[in-house]
Amino acid sequence: MFIITGTIVFVFLIAALFVKAALSPDSTPAPVSAIKQDIAPNKVFESYKYPYDLEIIHSDAKVYSKPAGTRGSKYLGTVKANHLSHKITGLTRSDLNHLRSEGYISFKQSHHQYWISAQNVHFRNLNKLRGNDPKVEAAINAGLKLVGKSKYDYGGGRNLSDIKHHKFDCSSFVRYCYGRAGITLGNMDSVTTYTLVAMGKPVKFQNMKRGDIFFFTNSKGQVNSHVAIYLGDHLFLHDHGQSDTGGVGISTLNAPGWLKETNGTVRRIA
Repeated sequence: MFIITGTIVFVFLIAALFVKAALSPDSTPAPVSAIKQDIAPNKVFESYKYPYDLEIIHSDAKVYSKPAGTRGSKYLGTVKANHLSHKITGLTRSDLNHLRSEGYISFKQSHHQYWISAQNVHFRNLNKLRGNDPKVEAAINAGLKLVGKSKYDYGGGRNLSDIKHHKFDCSSFVRYCYGRAGITLGNMDSVTTYTLVAMGKPVKFQNMKRGDIFFFTNSKGQVNSHVAIYLGDHLFLHDHGQSDTGGVGISTLNAPGWLKETNGTVRRIA
């Protein structure tokens, strides 16, 4: 009887403590991010220069002293709370947990350094990369209009319905872009990286210029597994599930992971 009574009393005391924690105005539950940082902090797997003009999308975007969830990182409040300008220039980017889409970008304002999620910014001043070839610019403009508006869809983009609803994978996306510029890169229903690699004329990787398409070999050794359009200043336009948008987006060859997977194959379309 004593054991049963003691158990009931113990359970009652535990319950009372939970009620106090929930109701007491002096108690502040530890935020999930703080718990995660102590138990399973995020890991930086690559860092690289990111000297690009960017614009913060949301005023309520959070900023940190280091990439969020990494050891020693502190939450510094929102962009609005810190009275930060939305126009920033990146310094360094760190990608987390072997996921290229989980990136944080550092920037400075008023002698302070902040880190913000790559999901909360987009590129600005891309017009400074424009060239003089009207077909190349038409193709790139068609693709840029879909940045952040088209999720990667393996096998998509090979019928009129998919194209209407902007459902593409990497190769059908490249075909779509150049199609909008009046250049047909093979048949709509059968385009792949393996058909695109025969289009245009070959160019050495070191001579790649704006509008050229170039190819990747993934970590599994699949040759020409991905294709992108070069923009200039190490930036490229592509459709990939690991882009910052999860689809049509802009990435940089400054990232060691992306650069490592390029295989040197470049084709000049226009």
